[in-house]
Amino acid sequence: MSSGVPSPAQVPAPTLNSTSIPTPTRTSRTAASVTAAAVAFAAVAVLGLTGCSVDAKTAKPESKRFPYAGTSLKLQTHEVATKLVATDRKDIKVTRWFDSAAGTVHLKWTLKGDILDIDAGCSGLALCDARFTVEVPKHLTVTKDGHQALKAH
Repeated sequence: MSSGVPSPAQVPAPTLNSTSIPTPTRTSRTAASVTAAAVAFAAVAVLGLTGCSVDAKTAKPESKRFPYAGTSLKLQTHEVATKLVATDRKDIKVTRWFDSAAGTVHLKWTLKGDILDIDAGCSGLALCDARFTVEVPKHLTVTKDGHQALKAH
């Protein structure tokens, strides 16, 4: 009668790769994935319990102006909350609110040709919040993340 447990003769030996290091089995990869998920969950729980919170609305704003003479603009926001406003100004003004408590911060606001690329976030074990306001001249037609957002007046 079989107990359902294979005998040592029935268990295949680990396969070896060209450097003679045993290749991980499905079980060891699954265990590693479960362990990584548990560590990430525990870290997020600890951050939550310590009262760490971030809110871009309470962050000190930073602004940057870009001279611009074009008639259309492509705005890339990387899914960061962005308010687009047509104004009587002649340049483009970007205001960023950013707050972070953990993670590797990455901030970007560049204008190359007709593409204004803005981004703010963090990676790794991250806790951050961001938002932008982009003020543009009324004469511009603006696409935001590939969709028409403002039509020239």
